[in-house]
Amino acid sequence: MDKTERFFELKELWKKSDEAHRVEIDKEISELLESMDTEDDERLLEGVKQDFANIHNKLEDVRQEVLRDKMKEVLPAISVSYIARKYFGKSSSWFYQRLNGNKVNGKEATFTPNELSTLSAALNDIGKKLSAMSAVL
Repeated sequence: MDKTERFFELKELWKKSDEAHRVEIDKEISELLESMDTEDDERLLEGVKQDFANIHNKLEDVRQEVLRDKMKEVLPAISVSYIARKYFGKSSSWFYQRLNGNKVNGKEATFTPNELSTLSAALNDIGKKLSAMSAVL
């Protein structure tokens, strides 16, 4: 096992350990890092970059799941077709592809940060219209 693999093995052990064992693992990680030469450092840096990319991808997946869960309560009460057409200039299929993370052209479709801002503004706008109507009644 090379030093980079050992580092990530220790990282996983550290995440699963209690505080007492973490101190021991921290010491082993420190010793491992001290023993690394320039090549080891470069391999570790590449491994850490890949690890961050994986974390970022997992975070994005979680964000999409949270969005889907939150939208489940609202979707039956609003017209997705109206939102897609009025605020995005798109079809309801386009909207659902992004909401559900469907594959489009071989890639998982998701809302971009700009599209999420547009969706937020759309829901706020609809909410204001509903509140205004409610006040009139």
